[in-house]
Amino acid sequence: MKNKLCLFGVMSMVGIYLLLTPACFKKSASAATNSNFSDSITSIKSLRKMHHIGMAEYIVQPIYIQGTVVANDEHDNVYKCIYVQDKTGGIVVLLDGQALYQTYPIGTLIKIKTQHLFLTDYRRMVQLVASVDSSSGTLVTSGIPAPMFSKHIQVIADNEPINPLMVGFKNLSDTLQGRLIQISAVEFSAADTAQTYADKKNKLGLSRSLKFCTGGTIYLRTSGYADFAGVKTPSGNGIVIGVYSVYNNEKQIVEVKFIPKFWKIFGFIGIGFVVLLILYVVRKFV
Repeated sequence: MKNKLCLFGVMSMVGIYLLLTPACFKKSASAATNSNFSDSITSIKSLRKMHHIGMAEYIVQPIYIQGTVVANDEHDNVYKCIYVQDKTGGIVVLLDGQALYQTYPIGTLIKIKTQHLFLTDYRRMVQLVASVDSSSGTLVTSGIPAPMFSKHIQVIADNEPINPLMVGFKNLSDTLQGRLIQISAVEFSAADTAQTYADKKNKLGLSRSLKFCTGGTIYLRTSGYADFAGVKTPSGNGIVIGVYSVYNNEKQIVEVKFIPKFWKIFGFIGIGFVVLLILYVVRKFV
């Protein structure tokens, strides 16, 4: 049996984020309207401000947040949770179920009733959970039980557009937790180039360092259960799109897509076109 947890346990939660047009998005399995859901919405940023790192806050008031799913368990790299963001911030929602991507595909707009849930954090990554237990001396959390999904989550719409927020290394901060971001001019370190994203054979998660050309490092964390765990990391620099995460003071990125630098793909074609254009101008006007 798999032994993976979302932001609780081994932090093995990285996969491939697909840039999809609306026509490619999947429909959610459940989009029923729940009349018990309020029209009053609190921003995710405001909800996050209620939390103090290392503590657990029980939400008494009927607070509702609304956001778009930007990561789920479709590639076996995120386990028993979804990442949700609005225009102000992002958050991890622990759900005690499997194949969550069938009900909450990427691009699904959902409303969450947070009343009677808890705000906690795992290694400083803020999350919404159903229950907490500190009787052992360590805070143990659990996700919303599957029978309670419809009580806390309402599907509003499918195929919401998702645009990553372009940021540099200096802009990486806790305010970006759980949000889809885009970082440019990055490449895997020499030691982590042409290496598998994770240990697929032994089902062990690994971190691979991504270096910014301007200085700074962010770590790509991949689960040993991910369906691409055995794929090797590419060489060269490019663009990375993914969901920002933290593990204590380590900056991480999950749900990743690596896009090689444009000129490496089209460089020679572009140079040839420019040369031909120059020759044409010279012959025509000189």
